[in-house]
Amino acid sequence: MLRNRKIIIGTRGSRLSLAQTEHFKDELMLAYPYVQKEQIVIKVIKTSGDKFKTQNLGMMGGKGLFVKEIEESLLRKEIDVAVHSLKDIPTILTKGLSLTCFLKRTDERDVFLSPIANSFKELKPGSTIGTSSVRRFAQLKRLREDIKMVSFRGNIDSRIDKMKNGLIDSIILSASGLKRLGFHSDIKEYFSKDTILPSAGQGIVTIQCRDDDLEIKEILKSVNDKETAILAKTERSFLDALKGACDTAVGANAIINDDGDIFLQAELLSIDGKKSFKAHKTGPVEKADKIGFDVAAEILSQAGENFIVSETKLAHTINKK
Repeated sequence: MLRNRKIIIGTRGSRLSLAQTEHFKDELMLAYPYVQKEQIVIKVIKTSGDKFKTQNLGMMGGKGLFVKEIEESLLRKEIDVAVHSLKDIPTILTKGLSLTCFLKRTDERDVFLSPIANSFKELKPGSTIGTSSVRRFAQLKRLREDIKMVSFRGNIDSRIDKMKNGLIDSIILSASGLKRLGFHSDIKEYFSKDTILPSAGQGIVTIQCRDDDLEIKEILKSVNDKETAILAKTERSFLDALKGACDTAVGANAIINDDGDIFLQAELLSIDGKKSFKAHKTGPVEKADKIGFDVAAEILSQAGENFIVSETKLAHTINKK
């Protein structure tokens, strides 16, 4: 099927995005060993999220800014597939496009990095900790009110450089991205999911294509990880039902347990971390959507219908650096 076809892959230009794209390329070549490297071309596309590195994403239109230009290129048939971090993609998909393939999930936990402390607990009062995530901001505030939160954006390399140059005392990042880029030794602490529940989709790379490109869809089946696809479906159905936004402090994580059932846990927090609404549910994989919807409904019943709107407005006041 791939013997005489060239595939153009669209991606962002960050080191992490390129590493994820190279991984996808490797998976394709393992599935189709006769394919020559020249047949698979990587095209870097700069997104609005990359162009405006200091602005508040929520005020600009949300996390979809990291995929907008790539999706437009896909619709114009300038590329055949697009590689994304799943958590960057809004739950409402762009018409004419679909998420057809999910690579096997890597470590979805959050981790602590610091040159001055071996754990988050060891940070001295008044120390600074950086994160671009409203979710992490709220979760960390819940754990310690004596730490100064500094919210800033940038790729993994630039954030680590800022920390090592003394501009900040510590940072919280995703384990999956750090491991893919070889920053294992910089990790000081892995947070358990009971302490910091990850973002929905964290640690998952997804491949997007046009709905009507049946040949590409068939090709992508060969590298799709079915278990990860189920986890993604569960977590995204929760987000869709919750109707939150980029600046909603929410975590969600699904696993498939030893019995082969899905276990989904989720939480919604106030920005200051003082309020937290949690829910969980276990069920058969065939009901992934319903499990997500049910967990969202339970959390919304606890929080009240106006909670997300009011907290999102507060999130916009967080200083972005």
